[in-house]
Amino acid sequence: MKKLIALALITIFATSVAVFAADKDTLITAEKNTWQNIKDKKWDDFKKILSADFKGVYSSGFNTSDKELAEVKTLDMKSYSLGDIDVVFIDKDAALLTYSVTLQGTEEGKDISGKMNAASVWKKEGNDWRCVFHTDVKAE
Repeated sequence: MKKLIALALITIFATSVAVFAADKDTLITAEKNTWQNIKDKKWDDFKKILSADFKGVYSSGFNTSDKELAEVKTLDMKSYSLGDIDVVFIDKDAALLTYSVTLQGTEEGKDISGKMNAASVWKKEGNDWRCVFHTDVKAE
């Protein structure tokens, strides 16, 4: 009986690890796609990743999903790279991503090139992951 219980627990644990690993890869891809959508000016695709209750926090203030979309439309990214992406699962349906971003580009004509530190929170809505929070700050 003890062997059966131990085997069941190992199976549950192994399945959970596999699910989290798959979701981790999915989230990293989603975050990368978000930046690519901005660079490529694919606004409909960008908007689809935002949760209805999205919040952005920046030095300029707080963004809803509509304000976030309006502001990213003022960006002209020539290039970007994401580094050191770390994913921490808050629970099975929520995760925090932290990473660095190095970009070349402008916002409303002003040069914003350089390195930033960024964080996003994603939550699972049905079968899809949606971004519910994002912030980034210029690295020193």
